Amino acid sequence: MAAPGIARHVFAGANTSEGFKSFYNYLISPEAHRIIVLKGGPGVGKSTFIKHVANSLLELGYDVELFHCSSDPESLDGMAAPELQAAIVDGTAPHIVDPRYPGAVDEIIYLGDYWDESAIRRFRHEIINASKQASRNFSGAYRFLRTAGDVLDDWSEANAEALDWGKANRAASRAIREVLGSVGERDTAVPGRIRELFASGTTPDGFVNYVDTLVSPCPNVFVVVGGPGTGKSTLLRRLAEEAVRRGLDVELLHCSLNAASLEHVVLPQIGTAITSSVEPHEWQVRPTDHVIDMNTCLDPDVVQANSSIIQYDRKLMKEAMDRAVHFLKLARECHRRLESYYIPHVDFDAVAELRQRTLERILRG
Repeated sequence: MAAPGIARHVFAGANTSEGFKSFYNYLISPEAHRIIVLKGGPGVGKSTFIKHVANSLLELGYDVELFHCSSDPESLDGMAAPELQAAIVDGTAPHIVDPRYPGAVDEIIYLGDYWDESAIRRFRHEIINASKQASRNFSGAYRFLRTAGDVLDDWSEANAEALDWGKANRAASRAIREVLGSVGERDTAVPGRIRELFASGTTPDGFVNYVDTLVSPCPNVFVVVGGPGTGKSTLLRRLAEEAVRRGLDVELLHCSLNAASLEHVVLPQIGTAITSSVEPHEWQVRPTDHVIDMNTCLDPDVVQANSSIIQYDRKLMKEAMDRAVHFLKLARECHRRLESYYIPHVDFDAVAELRQRTLERILRG
């Protein structure tokens, strides 16, 4: 029996300070030759379909990427099996996916074919009301996430006042030398490819972080330490740009609150990850990890002068995030109520048979 495969966990979309942000176009490799797009309403079994296929592939020894839903991290929005060049994705709102090469690469499976429409229509008013309530709760969550983003900006500015950019730029240059060494120093005609995702997310279960599944498998790990506004994202972006210039593929993992900011960079071809350690996703530094401490680029006198601002911002940000999570929980409750109107009227035996046939087609290539 083959050893089980390895699962990487990520979010393709996130609840950010600017609303829902999606990197759904990065789920699937351009080389994929089988992309299955699932369509259908809530409760028809899309996530279960994806989970069963993913678990079967893992048991057979294939590595799998699992894309979690930021509105319910126990649910999956998609999965990819790189070795098989195959993927299954949820193609319903808010992550609309349309086939690029219908019939040749992509296919649509409409799970609505397996429900009893006449039975579901009896709950038309309840479905409409639950959908409207879910939308209102998402709006509430995004209002407080926007507040949290503004507070994070204030916190970052307090630290940025203390930052010596000369030291920070020198630290970034040293990091590039340490991480990349002589890899690809000669100019390459083919730059590396960029893939963008989220390693963490603000969810109804609070802050959920999967960075360990992305970073720990890498033999070379660099940990960038420092609070908001200490130049971590700038360092990561400079390093990523240089890696791409040298022909290396790069995975950019963004901050789930401020999607413009980078938190982690993974360089798969050289087995290297650069992760930032900052609340709420502090990294437990291991003896083999290399630490890049951006706090050494701060003027301690300015840090001390701004300490009350930072202390207040930390408290205010937690309150705003807690309130956002509260509204996300309410939105999930609405979604589960929606599912309850569909689940009793879906032929899940037929869906299971379809799922097995789909798995067999993926394995045939």
